[in-house]
Amino acid sequence: MLGAPFATRTVNGLTVNFYHPEGGLKFAMNEVVIEFRDAARNVPVDVGTVKFDLDMNMPGMVMHSGSTITPAGEPGRYRAKIKPDMAGDWTAQLHYDGPRGQGSVSFTVNVAQ
Repeated sequence: MLGAPFATRTVNGLTVNFYHPEGGLKFAMNEVVIEFRDAARNVPVDVGTVKFDLDMNMPGMVMHSGSTITPAGEPGRYRAKIKPDMAGDWTAQLHYDGPRGQGSVSFTVNVAQ
């Protein structure tokens, strides 16, 4: 059981849920489950290639943390391993490309100490 998502976004008729065992990202190595569901039918859907990154804009520089994505063994679920460089507010960016076309969404996420 995944529990409640720490973030949910809608893009191109898909609901995207982000799950973390501790309810949100930490300043450590994180394993996030990203789940894609058809928004109208609420069924899991494969979206092909997934990319999940974090960026933090600071005066004079941008910090970037990329993830390693692997299929999670169930349709529409992917595991992202990501390690932010510091705690604070980051801009999360999700991109996908595959059988459901291409899409992307950005949102703010807090990385806890």
